Amino acid sequence: MMKQFPIVRAEGSHYEVGFAVGKTMRQPIRNLLDREKAKFGDTFVHYVDMLPPFIDVTKRYFPQYMDEVRGIADGAGVDFQTLFFTNCREVVDYSGSTSTADHCTIVAIPQGNQYIVGHNEDWDAESLEILYIFDAVTDGVHIIGLNYGDSVMGDSVSVTSHGLIQAINDLQHHDTQLGVPKKFIARAILDCKTLEDAEEIMKTVPRAAGFNHVLVQGPRLWNIESSAKEYIIEKVELQKYVHANHYVTALKWIDRGNQESEKRYAKVQRRLGGVNSVEDIKQLLSDSTDPRICREGTIGSVIFDMPNKVAHIAYGQPTPRTYMEYSLEHVLG
Repeated sequence: MMKQFPIVRAEGSHYEVGFAVGKTMRQPIRNLLDREKAKFGDTFVHYVDMLPPFIDVTKRYFPQYMDEVRGIADGAGVDFQTLFFTNCREVVDYSGSTSTADHCTIVAIPQGNQYIVGHNEDWDAESLEILYIFDAVTDGVHIIGLNYGDSVMGDSVSVTSHGLIQAINDLQHHDTQLGVPKKFIARAILDCKTLEDAEEIMKTVPRAAGFNHVLVQGPRLWNIESSAKEYIIEKVELQKYVHANHYVTALKWIDRGNQESEKRYAKVQRRLGGVNSVEDIKQLLSDSTDPRICREGTIGSVIFDMPNKVAHIAYGQPTPRTYMEYSLEHVLG
């Protein structure tokens, strides 16, 4: 029997959905917090003490998602502010952390008038235990995707009942400011009805840092590259697309640089012409030859086949045979 991610199915308020996640993922969340405290040592308390201004600004813009975090914390039986720390990595990044962004690969190919989108989730091997599949309804929006148990929904790859896919890539940039942590920006985008609604969030909400958001809806694909103070949207329609962990738009000037990502990106670009089906994407995302697409830190892989309303999800490092099928009919209608 192939291993599968746990599934959290929940419907209700943001707090109730969060509580269901925290209760189900209770031990992995506690394990993660123990590892964070051990990793940072005496500075952990210092980082937690830096959080109140970020909490205040996030509460001002997105009180409903703060309820989600509070629900996760209560469900897991952990302190709210300590859990908020894992949703606000900016306090570590701003302190001169040398962490890299060698994480995640996204590939999208058109089929008919829609897209098939594949995403490898890369972090560290210990984080495998905290990944789960959420299948949740709140505020009338049904969302399904891969996520980390300690985080608000949306920090990996997801699809919503509005037919909106969001796939996240980490980026490293030079600018900083007090603002809403990037995980909450990603969460807010999942509640958007349209791509234009997502752009409005980028325009109006101050960000503490920026993700790469690859957004797909129907025949349109928007690549939003952002930092704390800047963002650019690259818009394509029914064209093959790939993204990794470096800036490819005019925001390159703000990138800290990531040679590994650039090599991985170039490899996928070279192979993209021969990628025309779900099976081709499985082969691509399972490639472990240098420069590796399936890497030591690959802890999950997801393919959303929108024309057929099916998700293919692999636990841990994928091979073409380890993807399990999950229907999206109940989400997409």
